[in-house]
Amino acid sequence: METIVHVENGEYLGQTRFAKDLLPQSLALSVKEVRGVAGVGEIKIKRCKDSNHLNVDIELIVSTGDSVPDVAYRVQEAVLNTATQFSGDKVDQVNIYVRGAKYGASSKQK
Repeated sequence: METIVHVENGEYLGQTRFAKDLLPQSLALSVKEVRGVAGVGEIKIKRCKDSNHLNVDIELIVSTGDSVPDVAYRVQEAVLNTATQFSGDKVDQVNIYVRGAKYGASSKQK
């Protein structure tokens, strides 16, 4: 289980607990919706010691005909938004690893 402790102005407000694999699943769902993503591989999330900061590594397969830098940028934005909204943690890095391209994969129109 992951635990998020909520503190505001030095006052303890409680905590939220969720299954450890829930954040990677949420990230995978949001990344699959990004235009130019034909597939999502492994997602690794590393929590920085002594802070609520995250580093995310994500493997992708892109659709042919899409600009890899553009797809990577859109994926980074999706990961930042989803992780921040989901867990409230700050994301320091989103590392994209393009593992291949899929010919004939239809790009989503977003």
